[in-house]
Formats: sequence, C-alpha cells, structure tokens
Amino acid sequence: MPEETQQSMVPESSDFGSNDSVSESSLELANRLIGRLKPEDNSSIFGMIANKSYYSGGLITIILVFWWLFVDSGSDDLDLGMSTFFNLDFSQVALAVISLGLLSSLLSDFSRELGKLLPSLISGAMLIMCGLYVLEPLAIGIFTEQYDLIEGLWRCLRLGILWIGVTFCAHLLVDASLLVWLKRFCDSNGIEITPPDEPENGPRQSEV
Repeated sequence: MPEETQQSMVPESSDFGSNDSVSESSLELANRLIGRLKPEDNSSIFGMIANKSYYSGGLITIILVFWWLFVDSGSDDLDLGMSTFFNLDFSQVALAVISLGLLSSLLSDFSRELGKLLPSLISGAMLIMCGLYVLEPLAIGIFTEQYDLIEGLWRCLRLGILWIGVTFCAHLLVDASLLVWLKRFCDSNGIEITPPDEPENGPRQSEV
C-alpha cells in the first residue's frame, strides 16, 4: 500500500549551522505543530489563526450569553442549593465552572505541547473541582430536600454545557496562540512549509 503523503517537517538543528541559536526543543515543537495542525504553507497560517480566533471569540460570547439568560437571569432560586465548596450560589458556581474549565483546558493543552509538569498538575486539580461543581446539584436533588431531582438534573445539564463550551474555546485559543508562535518561528529562522503535494517533502530554509 503506498504511503500517505504527510506534511513536511522543519529541518534538523544541525542544518542551521553552528552559529544558529535554534534549540532542539523549538524544532521539535514546530514539527509537532505542523504535524497536528497541518498548515499548507507559511501564508495559510494567517488564515488558520484568524479562523480559530474568530470561532473562539464567538464561542465565549455564546457561553456568557447562555450564563446570563439561563443561569443568572433564570427562574432559579439562587439561595437554594448553596454549594458545599466555598458556599457559592448557583450563578457563582456557573462562573466558577466557566473560569476553572477554561483555565484547566488552557493549562492542559499547553502542558501537552510544551511538555511541562506543573501546568498539568494544576489542570488536574481544576478539572476535579469542575466535576464536583457540575455533579453537585444532582447530588443535592437526590440526597436532600432543597429541590427535587428534576431541578438538580436541569442545573447539572446547564453547568455541563458551560464546561463543554469553555473546553472547546480553550482548545481554539491554544491552537491560535501556538500558530502565532509557529509563524514567528518560521519567519525568524527562514523556514518555509511546503504543501504536501509538492515534490520536496519538508519545510526548507529559505535561500538568502
């Protein structure tokens, strides 16, 4: 079976010469980003950055409008079902889920790409707190008489929607940020990303 044409990679660090300050870790990161995000060439990165930023901004706006209409301005009695964790009401819990979910996903994605330990540890702690906040209304509806099970499910569903939304938003933000870095890295080191259908299989250092 013929091999699938793959996106080209950046040169090895030895190809830049002894006086170049390009680190091996930067080259490896650039290779991973090209392999995962698959830009066609250097100029296509601009469009990818714009698209991911556009959808990220639209998504966070939808999330905030959803919180305003269905949580903060909803028919819920916010004094019922105060959270065990830091005694937050339902609207404040929703904001906590938005904040913790966004930060957790951002730290997790950056940790995966950059190979850092501490951001991943912090992300895991935030992820647990998000899960507790999202599932807590269901537990209150089952085990207490503050509100019924249906109300607990409805609160749990709204918090889950907010969590999923900010997770996707964080992925788009991280990808856009990494694409900005990739563009600057390629420009500063004279690297060109060749389209996969071109004969030369790999980004090349531009000629001076």
